Amino acid sequence: MKLTTTFFLLMSIVNVCYCSSLELHTDVVLFGALGDLSKKYLWQSFFQLYLNEQNENKTFSFYGISRDFQEEGSKKLSKILDNVSCKEKIGSLCDVKLSEFRQLVKYVQLKTDDQFETFGKLNLTNEQKNPNQKLGRIFYLALPPNVYSSVAGKLSSCCKLSLNQSWSRLVLEKPFGSDLQSALSMAKEIGKYFNEEEIYRVDHYLAKSVVKQVLPFRNRNFEKMEPILNNEHIERIEIAMKEPIDIKGRIEYYDKYGVIRDVMQNHLTELLALVTMEMPKNLQNDSEANKKKNKLLIQVKEVKEEQVVIGQYSKYLQHAKQENSNVSVSVYTPTFAAALLNIDSARWHGVPIILMSGKALDERSSYIRIIFKDSIMCVCGCKSFNVSQHSAKQIIFQINPGSLPTVGILVSKNLFSPQLPEGLEDMVVTAQESFVFGQSLNEFYFSVPKKDENAYVTVVKDLYLGDKKSFVTTEGLENLWNIWSPVVEKTKHKYPKPYFENNDISLNFQFSDNVLKYADTKYSLAEEELFEKDKLSVSAIPSHFLGHKLQVKPEIQLYISLAENVNKVAKDFAAREDAFHIALSGGTSSVQLYRTILKRFPKFPWKWTHIWQVDERCVSYNDQESNFKTIDEELLQHVQIPYTNIHPMPVNKVGILCSKGSEETYIAELIHHIPELELDYVILGVGQDGHTASLFPKSALLEEEKHLVNMTTTESGQKRMTLLYSIINKAKNIAVIVSGHRKHDIVDSLGRSERKLKSSYPILGVNPQFGNMTFYVDNAAWFGQ
Repeated sequence: MKLTTTFFLLMSIVNVCYCSSLELHTDVVLFGALGDLSKKYLWQSFFQLYLNEQNENKTFSFYGISRDFQEEGSKKLSKILDNVSCKEKIGSLCDVKLSEFRQLVKYVQLKTDDQFETFGKLNLTNEQKNPNQKLGRIFYLALPPNVYSSVAGKLSSCCKLSLNQSWSRLVLEKPFGSDLQSALSMAKEIGKYFNEEEIYRVDHYLAKSVVKQVLPFRNRNFEKMEPILNNEHIERIEIAMKEPIDIKGRIEYYDKYGVIRDVMQNHLTELLALVTMEMPKNLQNDSEANKKKNKLLIQVKEVKEEQVVIGQYSKYLQHAKQENSNVSVSVYTPTFAAALLNIDSARWHGVPIILMSGKALDERSSYIRIIFKDSIMCVCGCKSFNVSQHSAKQIIFQINPGSLPTVGILVSKNLFSPQLPEGLEDMVVTAQESFVFGQSLNEFYFSVPKKDENAYVTVVKDLYLGDKKSFVTTEGLENLWNIWSPVVEKTKHKYPKPYFENNDISLNFQFSDNVLKYADTKYSLAEEELFEKDKLSVSAIPSHFLGHKLQVKPEIQLYISLAENVNKVAKDFAAREDAFHIALSGGTSSVQLYRTILKRFPKFPWKWTHIWQVDERCVSYNDQESNFKTIDEELLQHVQIPYTNIHPMPVNKVGILCSKGSEETYIAELIHHIPELELDYVILGVGQDGHTASLFPKSALLEEEKHLVNMTTTESGQKRMTLLYSIINKAKNIAVIVSGHRKHDIVDSLGRSERKLKSSYPILGVNPQFGNMTFYVDNAAWFGQ
């Protein structure tokens, strides 16, 4: 027994000595060396690899490959390398290593078969210096996917290592096909030249610092987490990737792939697998981990059409035209999507899993959010009920920080106190104002990665070490496309819901009975009203504008829609309250509304309607500029309405225009008829300068909170009486009419993403406290035609 133990101990010592003396030389061959990915991430990441790994036993050669001529390509590569820098390790050692790295990088033009053959024979290291030397070769293809197969074939002929103690690795960037068939076809072609162990498909999301900690965190807290990660305890799982940037400059790519193929079929579904797969016994065993992941992916049900909603930000077609894209294709491109997924297993049956991603949204945030059920109902002792102990229970893997100070893992304190794996450390939360999903950050245990490296630094390191957990296998790729390929095909000619950039609440969605749909199902344009030639216009119109509902239609249809709404609300209030109070503005837009109501709704409840004014000029009622004169001639003279229900602004008392106390008289009348001061409907317009009612830019009245009505003076010196925000914003319904091509500039200005103030654009001060608000904009004002 002692002899056997001694023998194994001796052999282990010999093996350690042998391994430590084993030399490794690696040739790194980067195709697309002058492209954006290489500029932004890859050269810096390869320098980090050299900085951390190079020593007397580990040596490197680096080759930047492009189709540019030798002299021109060398100059471009030199400029790129000038931007590679020492990130954290500032000092003489890093500077020396950086200088060495730049000297090691050689540019090579590769276009023809002869150039490939010459490169393989003359540039690459093909012979071992001694029996202890091992050779490695990394072929990183930062190229369009359509050339993967041909390049792989050439590399197999000229450059792939076949020596003992050697390895070759072919690295591919997504997309890996556009559907199941194309993905399998690509895999089959590449498989002719490189075997599965040699192929590394990059999903850089798997290399992000928090994502790398998902399985170690689950493993470290196995006894606490595994019993509750199931359908008995989990309400739902949310996996999201939100970005505020748009697709400008990448329209051609997005028209081919869209957000589902670009993000959801790969990144987000891989994240789903990490939090729901069975835990491997050995986290270091790539094969076991991939088997567990693929077993889970096979259990994920195929996504159905009714389980997906899609959207497109409003300026996408404009960007497509600027980039000379085929707009007839662009009209179908989703830039936002949400999907409801299900896992067909005893553990996860019935747990809704929501995947969501989009461009031009309100923040840059990516996360996995596991929300637990809470069935506790307080019966006794409710006065001292500990709210924090019974608030939402959740685990959040925050991959991109969003509103948080940094990335990390959050666990509700009322769930369990987590133990941390080696790569995480506690973060002390001191900011009381920090919130995550409506809860104070103080209600969570917050752990953060000890080292938050760029994902591509980790990709390159794992690639060099042969760690395949951050890469997609051929089996995994097939399983991913089995989930998504059918729904991609079924939605490819479906019009996405238009949404406004940066903050459009119309994207909010809901699910029930295994169906996912938008919470607001009303479209800003009804497709049945459009001719085929107008279809492209639909995707340029969001359903909300400035945070409120939006309708954009041809002028006649717009006023019909508004008149229908006013009639419906009027009948509802007349029946329920025996009174309907509406405040009308002046201007030609209102005239068109009056005429539409008179023509289409002869049974409008005028007997119970009270007419108020939003604003009025200090002129005689017989003056052509009088708003009330317009209301009277265009509306009141054509209906049977009690005289006592008409409430003109008292701007002309006993021949005195806007005498002192006129506004108090109107306030008193409002209070008498509407004690709660909640008008049932207010009709507003918007001027070319952004004013509404008689509230003009930079007016002191914009900050007035005490009064309901006041006098104001325009720049031309004309006095007016106007309702103020304090009563307008109490209204139960507000309609803002914007019509005519002259209003296009103000619509466009208001719609831009930069912050606007009501002091410059008074319409922005109109925000009903509890009521509904809708912008009614005709085509001329919206499109500028």
